[in-house]
Amino acid sequence: SPTANKTKEIFQRWDVHGTGVITRKRLTELLTAVAGKSVTEEEIERCIAEADKNKNGIIEYNEFIEWLQQPMGTVRMGSQGLEYFDLEACVRPLYDVYDQDGDGLVSMEEFIGCQTILQNSLGLKSKVSLEEQFKKEFGKEGTTSVPLLEDDAKRVFVQVDQDKSRSITFKEFLEWQREQLVAAKTPSKELEELLPALARQLKRVFKFEEEEEMNACDSRVLQRIVDNLAKFCVQIWSEKEGEKQKAKPMLALTGKARHYTNRWSEPPVGLNTKKLKAKYLATESCVVGGKLHENLDLDLMVIPELLEGEDENPRNRVWLAQIIQKVTMKDGKVRSDDPVYYEFVSLSWNKTADAVFKFHKSYDAMPPELRMFSLLKAECDFSSRLNWPQLQRVFNRSKSHGIVTAAQHMEYNQAMELRVTKALKEEDLLTGLSKEEAEKKTE
Repeated sequence: SPTANKTKEIFQRWDVHGTGVITRKRLTELLTAVAGKSVTEEEIERCIAEADKNKNGIIEYNEFIEWLQQPMGTVRMGSQGLEYFDLEACVRPLYDVYDQDGDGLVSMEEFIGCQTILQNSLGLKSKVSLEEQFKKEFGKEGTTSVPLLEDDAKRVFVQVDQDKSRSITFKEFLEWQREQLVAAKTPSKELEELLPALARQLKRVFKFEEEEEMNACDSRVLQRIVDNLAKFCVQIWSEKEGEKQKAKPMLALTGKARHYTNRWSEPPVGLNTKKLKAKYLATESCVVGGKLHENLDLDLMVIPELLEGEDENPRNRVWLAQIIQKVTMKDGKVRSDDPVYYEFVSLSWNKTADAVFKFHKSYDAMPPELRMFSLLKAECDFSSRLNWPQLQRVFNRSKSHGIVTAAQHMEYNQAMELRVTKALKEEDLLTGLSKEEAEKKTE
């Protein structure tokens, strides 16, 4: 296979004498090249321990192949060749959250606080458990136990605190995580996104704890965070059954490893889609008279720009828009024009050179449900009411963007029709009506 040929080619490149083995010296050179930095003796020893299964001090070809396939191996085969897995960089964001006061050490109180939140997330997640979802999806039982969170937090702290200093250093925390992750067999490529994602969600919990009061919306957001924490804990630390392919059902159940980082926030005062549409029709559209008609649809999406770095203040966000003009021809075919992009700056929409890049970067970082939510908000001009035809337009746009499928659209419509019919029956509004009249009533 192409992958096998690539692996053999890489091995031969470092087996310079053609002896069928990679020596310690060549391994050091390989690690330095792949990592792009000098490696420590500790890292070299760890890699030898990972790869040298027969303990003869050298890495043979079959050992090299197995090494690259290890879920937690320091080196893995990527699409462009060998890749270096920096576990320290993945674990650091999580350690920084555990270290609440930022003094560089995790106290027992800090450790127990974080462990308790993670433990509680598994018990407070939404009504349908992951085990039930697994059984429904695949017709068999699935393990979602998380060994790292099953023991008493204080007892775990004592075990992790190797030097008995009553605080946990980053090195101690890292080795604890390494041991747990090796046992869990979670692929390193997934950990690079899952561990920082877990850290962000845990950090959001502490921000909620600072709030004096919570409204219904805050409670829903907090429940979503708790669900995410539970999902990430299972994905990261639950013990997989061996090879990666055996862990695929749980991965398929809980979603792709990718974590979306762009979140919704309240739009600024003055954000208005009517003005944006009017500006587009006046300056970009070829429609005669610059007015909307039944054969013309402006597929409009408005989203917040992705916040990066330390700036998490939503007031500093730029809002972005994409408009695609779609015209239904006489033969029923739909013609879509090229997208046009805008930024909302100084209380007005402006077409800028950077808008297209900013929009797609921010859009790609949004989860699918928020993409559809953005379409809904744009359709109702950021109010909270939509009529049925407007909702159907949003579903059609969502299908064209690949956010929902036709089957999901149909399932939603059927569910809503059943709900409306049930409500009308409860109000006794269908009694005495013919079938045709009843159907017209529920439209």
